[in-house]
Amino acid sequence: MQTPLAIGHSFLRGVCAALLVAASVASAQANWLTKLAREAGEVGGSAARHGLSSLDRAAIHLKALPKAPGAAALAAHATPEGHWKFVNREGEVFTAGTPDELTRAVPTLLPDAAADAKLTLYLSESTVFKERALLKDLPEGARLRIVVGKDSYPLVHRFNYGHDTLYAAVRPNLVVELTDAGLFEEAVAQFERPLARSSIRTLALEPGGPATLSASPRLEPGTKAALVDSIDPPSLSRALSNVRGQTVLVTGRVENDLLFFQPSSGSEQTLKLLDVIDAAAASDVNLVILHAPSPRQPGGRNWLWQKISVSGLDDALKRATLGDFLDALGASNGELQAAISREGSGRVAIRAVPGGDAEPMGGVVGEWLTTAVSEVTGKVMTGAVEVHARDEARQNELDQRIVPFIPSAFQYFYLVGAVAGLMGLHVTRSWWQRLWPPESRSEYRGPIGYRAAQAARMTAFVLVFMPLVGLPALMASLALQAYGIAMLPFRFLRWIVGLRQATG
Repeated sequence: MQTPLAIGHSFLRGVCAALLVAASVASAQANWLTKLAREAGEVGGSAARHGLSSLDRAAIHLKALPKAPGAAALAAHATPEGHWKFVNREGEVFTAGTPDELTRAVPTLLPDAAADAKLTLYLSESTVFKERALLKDLPEGARLRIVVGKDSYPLVHRFNYGHDTLYAAVRPNLVVELTDAGLFEEAVAQFERPLARSSIRTLALEPGGPATLSASPRLEPGTKAALVDSIDPPSLSRALSNVRGQTVLVTGRVENDLLFFQPSSGSEQTLKLLDVIDAAAASDVNLVILHAPSPRQPGGRNWLWQKISVSGLDDALKRATLGDFLDALGASNGELQAAISREGSGRVAIRAVPGGDAEPMGGVVGEWLTTAVSEVTGKVMTGAVEVHARDEARQNELDQRIVPFIPSAFQYFYLVGAVAGLMGLHVTRSWWQRLWPPESRSEYRGPIGYRAAQAARMTAFVLVFMPLVGLPALMASLALQAYGIAMLPFRFLRWIVGLRQATG
């Protein structure tokens, strides 16, 4: 029988185990909470986007920036009441409710700033997305930046068909339309997503080519960049299942939901674009469609026997993130203006088109493109880029997986159950013995069969039974230990009575 001290130690170990299990469960569900918070933010339901918390984030970002000589910078936030709140690096706050007070904000918070210093205002997210009409009240000529997470991005105006549209310049040659806070945060997360060169597959649609894609790309010996993979167009949708989790690039001209492509020999052919997009979603593939007026395929040969490539693509494939990739394409073909939307089932669509008087994002992408140029040089000029990819929540869930093909929630549940079952091993083992009694040596002819049966029973216990019943077993173990603690006074009295009887 355990002594009272041993029972107390056992109870404390059980409590610590329960706390560890609870912390693990909370971590396992973090991705779901993130997704809920993101969705709430898109409909304006997240309280974290309102009030001073938004200004605090902008102020923290401002304070973290290195000081530049002669620079004048403030964090700014517009309230629903139409007031402005400004914060300097020292944390001093100035509230302005009238035009006269607005003129006094900068001299009050930046008394040492030079008269000709260029003012930079770091705006909170809620200011840009909910109080955009108040931006006209800010000092003329001030450089405006929107703060998102740990970064900030310049605000730029672009005139498309005579309409002034507000964008954030996430890269020198890539701007994102500011329509919704949640979608903009999703766009930033997408553009900051690292791209491994070994997981980018550039496809050439060649009739009669291979019907499948290898699970790993063919790499160039020196640069380790993935080489172009030829694929038979009718087999493309099925072949995407072999490159699950990778990024696939296809090139062509898009018209009326058809992808026009010109193989190395023969005339133009078409492929249903929606079928390819659906197949990419089903196979969890990030699909990048390079819209080109000339639908010749990368890796083929033109009539001058020159190697056909995508203008800017070679440089883009060397970049570290998706945003850098698009920025490199923009550097070759002009600034790209991007918009993002959700496709459901953990997917997003990003459409980036050349700046200027382009059609709205909802139009047919093929109509945005100009006529083919550079027939002689062998370059496929990219007019627009369309990305169909996993959203941030889905990507985070994949990153949390230990075993790639099993959802992280199940893996966390399994690990938590295994740890809990180990902590409550006494109860777990007693339940297991009732379900699967130990083997009897007399039931087996030789020692090999007996040991094999023991190994099978132990494997089933450790890998299956213990994770499944771990949490209930731990709770039962804690209940038994709590009962033992509650009975300690009675056991102590019984021990005193027994001791007196023994000495009397």
